[in-house]
Amino acid sequence: MNNQPENQEELITLYRKRAKHYDKSGISGLESWRKQAVALLNLKRGDTVVDIGCGTGLNFVPLHEAVGEEGKIIGVDLTDAMLDQARRRVVEHGWRNIELVQSDATQYTFPDHVDGIISAFALSFIPDSKLVIENGSKALAPGRKWVVLDMAWRDGLPLWLQHGLFFLSSWGITRDVIQRRPWKMVLQTMQQHLIEVERKLFWMGFFYLASGTRPR
Repeated sequence: MNNQPENQEELITLYRKRAKHYDKSGISGLESWRKQAVALLNLKRGDTVVDIGCGTGLNFVPLHEAVGEEGKIIGVDLTDAMLDQARRRVVEHGWRNIELVQSDATQYTFPDHVDGIISAFALSFIPDSKLVIENGSKALAPGRKWVVLDMAWRDGLPLWLQHGLFFLSSWGITRDVIQRRPWKMVLQTMQQHLIEVERKLFWMGFFYLASGTRPR
């Protein structure tokens, strides 16, 4: 399995190539977990939610069902081509309450007192994911939630196993990501800035769902 790049320019190039076929890459197979992630946000109609690393907008359907036409969804992504696909999804559904923002997640300015933040399969590719969690935690309204759905690598598994687990390449789990262990940084940062932090592992520990609440 070839290592995928983590620097910004290479990531943009990579996802420009993948954008049109991203939804068919197998990532949609985690739709049930996306729905669980959105459910954990406890959103209400009229709420504002930020989707960090929104990609092609795979979270938009359950998010829109939660906040309704009265609410607002802000999708943030680094890559223009992924946002183009998200924009097509928005137009196809006739949604009028979704704002798309092209930005590095570490430089994005969150709205004040946002009602929820979600990130699905994005923070693993952001070396400074700690900063994203910190900034988002400060922007959350008291009592509202940060939810992360992402990839992991089980403790104790040797790195050479990544070559045998061929399906991981389509999810982006590479040697560089595994060695950096972003899932640990995400959890630690959530525990530092949020309360009621919980994490659930699934698919043999290769994926996780974590949530935390801004103190009141």
